[in-house]
Amino acid sequence: MKEGFLVGGGLIFAGLALQLSVGSVVWDAFAWPVNGIVLAGFMVMLTAMAYLRKKVYAFQWMTTYQASIPAMVYAVVLTIIMGLTRQQEGGTWLNNMLSFWPFVLIYVYITVILGLTIHRRLRNIFRGEGSMKNDIPFMLNHLGLFIALTTATLGNADMQRVKMIATIGNPEWRALTQEETVKEMPIAIELKRFIMETYDNGSPKRFASEIQVLTKTGKNIETIVEVNKPYEVDGWKIYQYGYDTQMGPESQVSILELVSDPWLPLVYAGFYMMLAGAVLMTLMVLWRRLRKATGKALWVYLALFVFASLFAYFFFDSYNTKTLVPALQSPWFAPHVFVYIFAYTLLGVAVIIAWWKLTDDLVYVSLAFLTIGMLFGALWAKEAWGHYWSWDPKETWAAITWIAYLIYIHYRQVPRHRERLALWMLVVSFVLLQMCWWGINYLPSAQGSSVHTYSSSE
Repeated sequence: MKEGFLVGGGLIFAGLALQLSVGSVVWDAFAWPVNGIVLAGFMVMLTAMAYLRKKVYAFQWMTTYQASIPAMVYAVVLTIIMGLTRQQEGGTWLNNMLSFWPFVLIYVYITVILGLTIHRRLRNIFRGEGSMKNDIPFMLNHLGLFIALTTATLGNADMQRVKMIATIGNPEWRALTQEETVKEMPIAIELKRFIMETYDNGSPKRFASEIQVLTKTGKNIETIVEVNKPYEVDGWKIYQYGYDTQMGPESQVSILELVSDPWLPLVYAGFYMMLAGAVLMTLMVLWRRLRKATGKALWVYLALFVFASLFAYFFFDSYNTKTLVPALQSPWFAPHVFVYIFAYTLLGVAVIIAWWKLTDDLVYVSLAFLTIGMLFGALWAKEAWGHYWSWDPKETWAAITWIAYLIYIHYRQVPRHRERLALWMLVVSFVLLQMCWWGINYLPSAQGSSVHTYSSSE
């Protein structure tokens, strides 16, 4: 572990040196084909490191818990700093963590560890070592995370996001980029009719745009876009973004967001692998525990899951009001919230029981549900806002919580680990979970900057 913390500290020191010498990371420089070349080179490097593991101690060491746990600890600390400070383009070092070299290097280091660990497990599988019931969930979780991390990070430079103001009777070919420059688009959009429904109190229940889409390839399409229901044409997804709030239902303009994300299929492949791995891990743990449990123990487990399910249901029912803003009116709303609350309940029970006995099975199942909830949220965010992960304050603290529990389950695999330290890991992780659940509402970094804070205009 000392080696792990020294290496992580060395990376942070190197990152600070890079920050002072060359400035922040310029992600736009990784646009295609540079990102493709970097990804190919990265894979070659990992393969070379894997085959040289017997000759180079560091490469073999990076597949151990002694390397991965300190790396994740550093990731949690840096991400907590990110969660406590307001993030903005062109800000100071700590206000722009995504371009801060120490933050980037630690996450790249974790990805290297992840890649080498996957290679080692694959090698063992090909040798006939291990067991399929453990290898399949492991590979789905780890390989899915590796694919999602690499493709989402490198593909971000190729993602295009522009805003277009569509008006009635006037096809618009121009859009405004995030850099506030005008860009001519390959598609034109004309607003035919703005649609708005309100609740009795006047707040928006639904708003949508009936539009006509013209493309340079000769397509002429009439469709309706609304929140959570984008329309895709020629590689561009069209999202309902806003409208003239002063005019309300009489608005003559509609603000649309157009997003092109060519790396999305690869990112989604990683997401769905992680979802499958989380489900299999849950089933595997439950099957192992229920098969061994007899008498009172069996009833205790059944009662625990019934309690968690009922708590999640009643909490969701109180949250599911009759005046949901348009952003929450999605098929993803119910599973996303229910799964997360179910996981929170089990983790709360786990931290209480842990004072008498550490309960790894509960944490494994809860972590699987946290993973499912987080991925459901990412898939929903893509349909609602055009991005699956934007390091919004809520997402940042969700990542912190998720990595914190990963640290716990990895530490429990270390031979001769200290159970009291493991207990305090559970306590700290649960405190971080509280920050993710409701604590961020009181953080200055989240005020007015989180898309998870809903108002009547959204």
